[in-house]
Amino acid sequence: MTTYLRQARTSAAQQVAPFTGEGAYHGSTRPRVEPLREAPAPPLVDELRPRTLEQYAAEDRREIAEFEAVFPNHHAVVETLPIPTQEAIQSDGVSFCWCPIDDAVREAGPLTRSVLEAMRAHVGSGKRHVYIDSKIQYFAPGDVPVDSQHWHVDGSIVARDERARRLGHALLHDMKARLQAPALGPRYLAYQSSGHCATLFATAPVTLTLPELIPNFDELDRRVRALAPPAVAQPPGSIVRFDGLSLHRAVAATDAGWRLWVRCVETDRVVTPDASIIACYGKVYRTPT
Repeated sequence: MTTYLRQARTSAAQQVAPFTGEGAYHGSTRPRVEPLREAPAPPLVDELRPRTLEQYAAEDRREIAEFEAVFPNHHAVVETLPIPTQEAIQSDGVSFCWCPIDDAVREAGPLTRSVLEAMRAHVGSGKRHVYIDSKIQYFAPGDVPVDSQHWHVDGSIVARDERARRLGHALLHDMKARLQAPALGPRYLAYQSSGHCATLFATAPVTLTLPELIPNFDELDRRVRALAPPAVAQPPGSIVRFDGLSLHRAVAATDAGWRLWVRCVETDRVVTPDASIIACYGKVYRTPT
């Protein structure tokens, strides 16, 4: 299992793809190419149980109902670290994809290791696993860190099975289960080194009507934008705490430069990343000029 990538980085070698808005891995709304051989399904944990979809299947329901969705949008800056130099970011060398935190600390470059050591002080208890994702990316103005600028939540409950197909979709996000299930969802810490491409977080509770099951984040994004909730860009050098009910979205870079982004995930879920993901995990997405 490949969970980290060690490589020299230059602005000229930065992977770039056209921005489509469809999503790509982190914050994805796009169905992924299925592997040629089906991997064994990881154990189902309460955190990821699609309770709403299970009920639909048991009752043979074929129409997706709507519900009142309440996003508390818990978000807080828990620590602010010194802003690193562009040289320190570029030379840090190692990026991670669903890497266990102990392995990440051992393999990390000096800058990322300092972030991980700070994050460790804010990791809670009660979850079985702590994983690290990180990216070192060079942005030109207008570049986006992922292939989406949709409002979304991390760690949504996703089903890719016959129950979703019976409702006409290849996959479904069980939003009602994430928002109303009794199990505690995933928890997150996120760091970003620079302010020129800062994640935008909603800072006040949002209540809206939403389908109980959604195939992507298009409709959620449309309805959140219509409400225009107060939001704040993550400050440079900061570590923020949020959870699986915190709306946020990527924004386009305002200036050229390097950015280190690190996310710490506390979850009960067992994750085995596909090698193809980490190979393009630091790609940026360029909008037409």
